[in-house]
Amino acid sequence: MSALGRIAREFWMSQTGYAAAIPGGIHPDIAPVGTVMPYVVYTGVSRTAVGLLSGTVTAQTERVQFTVCSMSRSESQVAAKWLGDRVRSSPGRQSVGSATIFQWNIEDETGSAEVLGDGSDEAVRTVDVDLIGTFKEA
Repeated sequence: MSALGRIAREFWMSQTGYAAAIPGGIHPDIAPVGTVMPYVVYTGVSRTAVGLLSGTVTAQTERVQFTVCSMSRSESQVAAKWLGDRVRSSPGRQSVGSATIFQWNIEDETGSAEVLGDGSDEAVRTVDVDLIGTFKEA
């Protein structure tokens, strides 16, 4: 499981309006069957240790992809915007639980009309939000 994904989930869950913006919650990898929409799933894309010349690791930089799933593109976009707005308006350095965020930002937001990519017209629409950040866990 992605450490930055878990930290971001904790951050977003503490924000005013979380339950209204994402009633289905934020889940690692796969949402449980029957999860209310919109919901978000996340997975780690890459992780790099940041360290001193001596080899001591002082922090981690990680990229995490959050996928917002909903019945309509507009509902997915609203939930994705809510996620991005919270990160963009947060302080550059902050504590979230036992972790220290040194910096984080939304790197990319992309929409997709199809989940399976098989040409069928699925009802679910997704928007991907890429978060990259440097942090240290206690």
